[in-house]
Amino acid sequence: MDESKKEDLTIYDKVIENLFFKKFPEKNSEEITEILFPKTDFEASAQAVGVKVENIPDITYTYRVRRDFPDSILKTGHWIIEPRGKGKYAFVKLQRSPFVSIQEELTEIEIMNALPEIVEKYTANDEQGMLSSIRYNRLIDIFTKVTCFHLQSHIRAYNEGKGQIEIDEIYVGIDQEGRKYIFPLEAKSPDKRDRLGWIQITNMVQYAKEFYPELICRPLGAKPIDKNNIYLIEFENISDVNTVKIKETRRYKLIRKNKTT
Repeated sequence: MDESKKEDLTIYDKVIENLFFKKFPEKNSEEITEILFPKTDFEASAQAVGVKVENIPDITYTYRVRRDFPDSILKTGHWIIEPRGKGKYAFVKLQRSPFVSIQEELTEIEIMNALPEIVEKYTANDEQGMLSSIRYNRLIDIFTKVTCFHLQSHIRAYNEGKGQIEIDEIYVGIDQEGRKYIFPLEAKSPDKRDRLGWIQITNMVQYAKEFYPELICRPLGAKPIDKNNIYLIEFENISDVNTVKIKETRRYKLIRKNKTT
């Protein structure tokens, strides 16, 4: 991480700490599970600690995906920042860490890489590069044992009370018994700071239930080591962030045959 990024994160810590403890009650704090606040409180807290934040939405993104709250906040429990409608947010207390822990000691499942070489040559080693590898190699089909078809990318939907929900990709599928499925997919980059979160998984479930109630929802997550080494994870079809669990995790390694002369 470069020095400028370290400085940004230190600034964010100061802002979020100031905002949280302005709202956190001194009495009966153990009973509090949600603390509402307006978006303008971010700017007010930045001014209060004497810093300037150019990109306010990046604060919420940072603590939802890339960074734990400061230790002073963690001592009070596990918290996330949730939208609560236009210009409104809430600190929401969870019963566990907001981030998904991936079982890393898994046997690699080797798959012949079907990604066209010209695509591989010009694909970046990031989230979008991994999604291309997943699609060309039909890893969703292989992982779920269902015939799947890519439906849509970069989905944005508005949920009353929660604000905007974003989903990276959606697949639909049908199995041998004729059952029809929807597979919402949350993908992350190889960056170790870029982590899957439980709230993102449950948001996908809520979205599927609202917009595709006739399909069986099987929420998925994808986290690469690099674009040729990918963890795929299936979660329970549950929208409760405190109880949803991992159903299955597999690690795929995309390989190519050695070229002969």
